[in-house]
Amino acid sequence: MSLTSQISTPDSPFATFAARHLPHQRTAMDGYRTAARAAPAPQQPAAPPGTRPAWGTIGAAIDHRLRYAFTCRDIVDGAVRGGIEYTAALAAQARRADAAEALLAVGADLVAELASLLERERPDGRDRPVLLEAAAEERLDRLCVAMVWFEEVYRSGVLAVTSPLARLGAGLTLPALLAEVPGYVVRDLDVQVRLAQHALAGLRAQTSRDSCHSGPTFAGSRAVGGADADLIAGGLLVDFKALKDPVRLAPSAVYQLAGYALLDFEDRFGLDRVGLYLTRSGQLITWGLEDFVRLLGADLPVPALRARLADSIVPGR
Repeated sequence: MSLTSQISTPDSPFATFAARHLPHQRTAMDGYRTAARAAPAPQQPAAPPGTRPAWGTIGAAIDHRLRYAFTCRDIVDGAVRGGIEYTAALAAQARRADAAEALLAVGADLVAELASLLERERPDGRDRPVLLEAAAEERLDRLCVAMVWFEEVYRSGVLAVTSPLARLGAGLTLPALLAEVPGYVVRDLDVQVRLAQHALAGLRAQTSRDSCHSGPTFAGSRAVGGADADLIAGGLLVDFKALKDPVRLAPSAVYQLAGYALLDFEDRFGLDRVGLYLTRSGQLITWGLEDFVRLLGADLPVPALRARLADSIVPGR
């Protein structure tokens, strides 16, 4: 059971801890909604008539794309690597050895292509804009979507028959996979990257690539069954939200932010702020970490909360 699953399960260890030590979820959400209402109107994807936008895939893809604006130290994260291996294993279990081999080969090609593009374009360079030249930006956006298709298998445990990874089968190649990314998705990601170029300029200027961490995990992540955040930039833990209606953000989002920050039991990342970046509005909403847990009703400082959480979820502690 991951952190997100624990948050939605009332009798889970983390939910029990939150109910006791962070009981004012609504107060924190009210503050967020006030800020979200003041944000610019969200940009909507221009999907073809009759097409339901692939909201989840687009949201995960812009997450990966914006991480590269801050650091390229990790080419792909554990969920993507795990997805490549797991997708191939599912094909092998279905007695599709040819498809399994193709999936592993495409996964390796995907990582190699990303490494080459990132080294050449250096999107995390503070002397460069977030948005790359048109051809390079489109290539990177398509690669981010392809990563997400593997990641979705890892997180769901299912290779959907509608996924390009399943449909292309033994004929799968990286060019064929990238060609499957819909044009409207590429255009939508481009719009969100353009918004980030201005909205995240200050945060990029205040940080270096070495002070940023992509897809970070924490000392307590394993104890909750898995918890990987989007980005740490300096002392700010930020979660990307590609929402068509930011005001309707699920209340669990504030517990997710708090959970990540408190699972850093050893204060490895030196977090002092948390925040949400609304990728379709270009709005970064942040709180001081101590202020944030007080909004949630905490009567203990962050170090004490971390110790209480560790006692609650770490066996034998």
